[in-house]
Amino acid sequence: MFQLVSLTFEELNIESNSACSYDSVSVYDGASDNAPLLSKFCDVVTSTILSSGSSLFVVFQTDHSINTGRFSLNWSIIIVD
Repeated sequence: MFQLVSLTFEELNIESNSACSYDSVSVYDGASDNAPLLSKFCDVVTSTILSSGSSLFVVFQTDHSINTGRFSLNWSIIIVD
């Protein structure tokens, strides 16, 4: 039996840019930003992210120029037999 982490964004309203060069939220498949990068978001997120192990690491990066954005997410643990 092992655990996975499921993460779903409820809202992602940050300064959008196709290259994610202003604001972004990155999700890594592990316990730090040294783990493999699963996704980097700076626009709409419609899918659920699932870890390969028992942890995900989330990093919010901003350029501090526009401070009107926000994001929220839900996470849960999935136990696999």
